[in-house]
Amino acid sequence: MKECERGPAPALLERHGQAIAQDYIVKRRDNPSYRFQWPRREGQSLSAVTLEALKAMTDERCAYCDGHPIAAMGEAQIDHFRPKSRAEFYGLVCAWENLFLICSACNKAKLDKWDEALLRPDDAKFRFDHYFAYRTDTGELIPNAAAPLSQQQQAIRTIEILDLNRAGACTLRKMTVGLIRAAQTEDDLLDLGYRFLFPLCRP
Repeated sequence: MKECERGPAPALLERHGQAIAQDYIVKRRDNPSYRFQWPRREGQSLSAVTLEALKAMTDERCAYCDGHPIAAMGEAQIDHFRPKSRAEFYGLVCAWENLFLICSACNKAKLDKWDEALLRPDDAKFRFDHYFAYRTDTGELIPNAAAPLSQQQQAIRTIEILDLNRAGACTLRKMTVGLIRAAQTEDDLLDLGYRFLFPLCRP
């Protein structure tokens, strides 16, 4: 998970998001099995417009695992940080601050799980090394033992909910560490994911 800065919402989402959310609230309460589908507005795919803005926010990396290219982890998808399937979050279905670009592997892990402890990379106070450490022998993310207990618990829940230590992710992180250490210039690092590892592996 690499910290990122959230820019302004896409204009199309800003114009239509609230009305779409109200429609979703009504449909979901009338029919609990109703599934949200991103609509088209003004002749454009709202999901495509939103996805492009989210890609810009994370430099086309998964917001949760920072995997890149996302195609290596599956399909690029839009995640509702606070799950749209939960009644208390119906109104956030098109809320810009509730949306992230993620890989399908992270989406499959997260699904509708929710915990207030779940970390988010666009939090102004979030820094990877404040919460996490990295095991070079296994490629696993672990809580930072020097962090306050509350932050360690947040790291644990985030790792669990997003399954950040799934086998494929650990393997790719170990491979990335090798590439980081072998890189001759900063430009050699531009196409890599797992950017939170750079300060840990570069002199």
